[in-house]
Amino acid sequence: MRVNLRQSSNFLLVLTFAVWLAVGLPAGRCQAARLPVVLVIHSYDPGNLVSEPEDKGLVEGLARHGYIDGKTVDIRRFYMDTKRHYTRPEQIRARGREALKLVAAMRPDVVVTMDDNAIRTVMMSLVDTEIPVVFSGMNNQPEFYNRAREFMRSRSQPGHNVTGVHERLYIDKSLQLMKEIVPGLRRVVFIVDDSPTGYAIKRQIQEELFANETDILYSIWQADSFAQYRRFILRINSDPEIGAYYPVAVRLPAADGSMVTGEDLFRWTLRHGRKPGMAVNYVVSRMGILGGVSVNFVSMGRQVADRVARILRGMPAGEISIEDTSDYAIVFNMARARQLGIAIPTDLLAAADQVFETMLPGTMLKRLHVLIIHSYGKGIGSGAVLERGILDELKKNGFFDNRNISISRFYMETRQKYTTPEQIRVQGREALGAVKCLAPDVVVILDDPAVAEVLPSLVDGDIPVLFGGISVRPEVYNRSRPFMASRQKPGRNVTGVTEEVDYVRTLETAHEVVPAAHRLVVVTSDAEPWLQMMSEEFVREVKSCTRECPITSIGVRHVATFAELQALIRRLDADPAVDMVAVTGPLGLRNADGSVRPLADTLAWLFANQSKPGFTFFTDWVRYGYLVSAGIDLVASGHQLGRQLVRVLKGDDAGEIPIEKPAESYIAINLARARQLGIRVPVDILEAARLVYDRMEPERAR
Repeated sequence: MRVNLRQSSNFLLVLTFAVWLAVGLPAGRCQAARLPVVLVIHSYDPGNLVSEPEDKGLVEGLARHGYIDGKTVDIRRFYMDTKRHYTRPEQIRARGREALKLVAAMRPDVVVTMDDNAIRTVMMSLVDTEIPVVFSGMNNQPEFYNRAREFMRSRSQPGHNVTGVHERLYIDKSLQLMKEIVPGLRRVVFIVDDSPTGYAIKRQIQEELFANETDILYSIWQADSFAQYRRFILRINSDPEIGAYYPVAVRLPAADGSMVTGEDLFRWTLRHGRKPGMAVNYVVSRMGILGGVSVNFVSMGRQVADRVARILRGMPAGEISIEDTSDYAIVFNMARARQLGIAIPTDLLAAADQVFETMLPGTMLKRLHVLIIHSYGKGIGSGAVLERGILDELKKNGFFDNRNISISRFYMETRQKYTTPEQIRVQGREALGAVKCLAPDVVVILDDPAVAEVLPSLVDGDIPVLFGGISVRPEVYNRSRPFMASRQKPGRNVTGVTEEVDYVRTLETAHEVVPAAHRLVVVTSDAEPWLQMMSEEFVREVKSCTRECPITSIGVRHVATFAELQALIRRLDADPAVDMVAVTGPLGLRNADGSVRPLADTLAWLFANQSKPGFTFFTDWVRYGYLVSAGIDLVASGHQLGRQLVRVLKGDDAGEIPIEKPAESYIAINLARARQLGIRVPVDILEAARLVYDRMEPERAR
């Protein structure tokens, strides 16, 4: 039979055109075949310590199966970013909905959901759809999710459109390994955060340790903030029963609203932690956590890739078994071991899969740092006395400056150098600048000017704050920026010891020394608000006294200049209706030229010229020449504050430490002043007095 070539050619053209129509290709042009698309839904951000190695293992594993990104497979990614930016439950759900929209628009061949947030918000919504799903890094047991919506009939034969890899932590193996590194290891603390992943890891820890019995005691501490996490690390440091810890908190909110994650969190941990840390994976061991048996995230990514490759070749996901991570790694960080003085046995090092010799930069061990903010200059005011008691208490509890803690000081110098309200506010801002620059572990604020200017800005921060030496009731400061729900349980990051005076006892003691005095005038300076508030509080307490108070009348006078004080004292001395004049706080008085008159000069004039008896609220001022005081033992108050500071340095929550009044007070008498005024001090008062002075020394007020 003869074949017509023209007819044959036409037939071939028609056949070719028909094929083009069948496969949807435009006639006359060749289109490359579509690459299979794998969409990876990451729970976290691209640089996350979990996401990065998982993704790396997935890409490597697919390449081993011949699926090379950009050549034989198209790998797309969506980062939910639920550790740094989208952290609230409603935000996580919203990010899951965005990922599902992308799935609907893209119609990928396989969806990979990495870690629990993506599993919960994306995978569960895709169950029994046409799109196969492979999960990775599941911390909850698969059965936990299966109760909400069935995606597997069994692990070996899931039977739906889902398969994947459950992230086993191998905690039992890690504990046994750590026991060989830390002889006598009795207790370990696991630290998780309060994110959904944190709750999942907490359950996983409990389930793994329940299934694999251990003779090591353990606790699981769940941090809801960076501040609480910091306290946990300090508690671990100070508790001799705790031999090691397992840090798996990866997202913690700071007080300023930011989120502390990844390297920032581990860098702080390494700088402050003094006990060996167990590594959840080799990534954190590379950063500096000591090590142990850890999850191999790259290997887990390769396991996931095996499942993805089988699905791309046509196997249904429901026929591929769900497995635990099949591989773990023994890892150590020798730089951290040397830093902590830990010797890792040679046989363990030989068995290690990875040994790191370096740590993250900026992870040198840091001494606990205390910043003391003084209202006045060095050695001036009650703060100087309080500090002596604080330091004594620290030493009693094994805390020594420049040995195992560091103490910095900021002096606001508000008594002589910076005296106007604007200058004091500027000094307050400078003190806050020192807090920001030095980033101390604890701030101690002493005396009223510093408390008034500095404390409000530190309330609800990450740094615990202690105050001392405030003569104004803390409720007054609490009005401007609440820092306590009650004195017994403040509830925030602030506690302290007040300098509240037992005004009635002071007055009764003065009356016993001068029994004929019934009409009192209190004189105070206008220079500092706390002095005015203290005088007003004194008057209120005396007027509302339910006991038999010896005073029949009481008045308050305020002065701003030294000349005003001189004129007032002369007038009151000459007034027969006044029996007693108490110049309680002649601080910050101005000279005629506008300069501040030194307290010593004011007191020298006062004791040389005032002819009527008086008293002071401050027992240490009796030495200068005041007749009597029944006031606070400032050194003892410093010890009280020191005991609070020790608790905070050991990890106690400042908000759980009651705000205290001074526990001790005493009577002080100046016999030289008594002789000058022609007063004979009763013997019982002399016997009750702790301190009796025979000289007036106003120059000591310098």
